[in-house]
Amino acid sequence: MDKEEVISELRRVSEHLNTDHLSQSQFKQYGKISLNTVKNKFGSWNQALVAAGLLTNPSGPSPELRQQKISDEDLLQEIMKLTRELGKQPSESEMNAKGRFSTTPYSKRWGSFTKAKQLAYAEYGFPPPHSGVEVTAEQQSLQEQAITETQVIVPQTHKPKESNRRKKVQFGEPIDFRGLRFAPINEQGVVYLFGMISRELGFLIESIRTEYPDCEGKRCIDKRKQRWEHVLIEFEYRSSNFDHSPDECDLIVCWIHDWEDCPIEVLELRSQIKYLPNR
Repeated sequence: MDKEEVISELRRVSEHLNTDHLSQSQFKQYGKISLNTVKNKFGSWNQALVAAGLLTNPSGPSPELRQQKISDEDLLQEIMKLTRELGKQPSESEMNAKGRFSTTPYSKRWGSFTKAKQLAYAEYGFPPPHSGVEVTAEQQSLQEQAITETQVIVPQTHKPKESNRRKKVQFGEPIDFRGLRFAPINEQGVVYLFGMISRELGFLIESIRTEYPDCEGKRCIDKRKQRWEHVLIEFEYRSSNFDHSPDECDLIVCWIHDWEDCPIEVLELRSQIKYLPNR
């Protein structure tokens, strides 16, 4: 196991618990690798957290109290600072690796790191790079794109009362994940995406069908891949779209999980593909 795999697992557990301050006891409970492996790879727990773009856990106030002290301005100014240093928009991996904060608080407050960047540039303007940083033509194009993105609006148009024009095709947000250019906007898109990555997520699929539940298969439940359990899966675009008997289903696979009190386990693909290679 290399360092990148350890970093990926640290971020997965952090995202699952919705925290920037991952403790050793939390990782021991939810992680799929041992604490000794983490410490051996990085020398210490805190050094591993830093490598993963997470905040270390010094003595003092609780993580919850420290989290409350991070203001919106601090978060947005960190985007501006890193943008100046890089001479371009920082990616999520660059923010996690080089920024003062990970992308988790940005996603919690503004829905995504991309939306937080757009807000920062709209509020403070796209910053010039530090002196000595050469800006390539590609980076200049990205800067211009960032400025344009912050100004995008959906204009109100006047449509005729009756029209025979063809129905316009709609797409989800651009994700460019492997062969899928845009995010799913319906259940069929979720089925397609799950089929692309199901094996990497530890599933062996036995059947896909039209009656409820949609899918039947096996799921790996241990780190050595020696134990598997039977699983019945229902696909939904949003978890809140589920309207069946929960007694006949083990797992909802969706693009967006928006049902806080869902009585069934939910796998949200939108948050999982961040941990998978893009190609």
